[in-house]
Amino acid sequence: MKHKRLNRDGWGFSYYPYYQMRIDDELFHGTACLIKMTDGEENYWETPKAGRIQVTGAGMSWLELVPDDTNRVITIMYFPDGKHDAERHNYPIPADKRYQPSIYYVDITEGIEYDEYGIATYIDKYLDVIFTPEGDVKIDDRDELDAAYASGELTQEQYDAALQECDGILKEYCEDISKTDAWCAKVRAMLEERIAAGEPIKPCKEVLELHNSKLYKVTTKFVEQSQEILKDNLVGIYLHGSAVMGCFNPDKSDIDLIVVVNSPMPDDVKRKFMDMVVALNAEAPTKGIEMSIVTKAVCNPFVYPTPFELHFSAMHIGWYKDNPEDYVKKMNGADADLAAHFTIIKKRGKCLCGERIDDVFGEVSKADYMDSIWNDIAEAEDDIIDNPMYIILNLARVLAYKRESFVLSKKDGGEWALKNLPREYHALIQEAMEEYAKGKTGTYNEEESKKYATYMMREISAE
Repeated sequence: MKHKRLNRDGWGFSYYPYYQMRIDDELFHGTACLIKMTDGEENYWETPKAGRIQVTGAGMSWLELVPDDTNRVITIMYFPDGKHDAERHNYPIPADKRYQPSIYYVDITEGIEYDEYGIATYIDKYLDVIFTPEGDVKIDDRDELDAAYASGELTQEQYDAALQECDGILKEYCEDISKTDAWCAKVRAMLEERIAAGEPIKPCKEVLELHNSKLYKVTTKFVEQSQEILKDNLVGIYLHGSAVMGCFNPDKSDIDLIVVVNSPMPDDVKRKFMDMVVALNAEAPTKGIEMSIVTKAVCNPFVYPTPFELHFSAMHIGWYKDNPEDYVKKMNGADADLAAHFTIIKKRGKCLCGERIDDVFGEVSKADYMDSIWNDIAEAEDDIIDNPMYIILNLARVLAYKRESFVLSKKDGGEWALKNLPREYHALIQEAMEEYAKGKTGTYNEEESKKYATYMMREISAE
């Protein structure tokens, strides 16, 4: 049986406040946890009555309850901002409008343990009960329970106990789902009161590593100092790139940021902002900061190629230090790459401060996105010799988009390629993925690399 931590580290969220506390009240006795998703891709399930069900995405929250003297974990997945999806036409009136559940998921467990950080960890006993406010009720993974019993992993006693727990869940929670909603909302309100009174975030391994990282420290300072400099002109700051796509490597990745402002910035403000960015760049990981400032007006409706107010990357430090006045006057224009950056922000970006992503960024058309990412691979057959890792993985993610409309990181693109490209290219792709992950320069066969680039360009152009 698998051990699963209630901070849900296995779901691949970039960062999220996780609270875990003990509650002893006549309403509830047990462990209660709350995850507040600050970013991440939206994912959906399908059910017969409720239709499309949102389970993850920026603004969602998960309440997890482990009642004493039971063998279950109840997870209530709540909509962002207390507003249910407009597609849920038969959604009932919730008990508390602040907390509107999308779906309930109850894991049947063998028990609860705690890891070295004190994170509650349950032993998954395969069988689950899933239900929605609209009345969907499903017993899930019965086949896995039966297989575990048939293989001898579960005893007769454990098997029967799982079925008995399932019957109890159906009776207690599913016979009157509105009553369950009201009970969960009251427990949620108790947690929120504790958090408002100072209940700390649970310092699990992921949070401790993040808070000690240069990425976290630099982005935190960037936000604080941007707010001081830009004041009311600041709309928001948005993180994109490898930092939000699960493949950030301090030795290979830069920190990708988009700053959105209401109105154009005067040169003296640009100078202050650039002084701040250059100073922070010295504290950043190896490749430093890459950022662009744009006005909200060009974000929605999206303008392509996209005008920008100011741009910085590590390659420009010399210019700025030598002649800052010249830099702030000339570092503006239009950038086709911003179509790709905005698409990543819409799909998987993180709002570090300010207005929500969906309230700032409009849709980028497929044609504009494709044109943007094409610029990175247009000369691939020549560039692959000098920069093989970058070109190999970029070609893969461009083809994945052309074939299946997938917006992927370099790591994701490599994994997609291993599943979808001819086997003769797998060694080359694996070499590039290893270099990207570990930072160790690969050894690439020049002839094979050029052959791969030719094949990929032909496939991309043919789609």
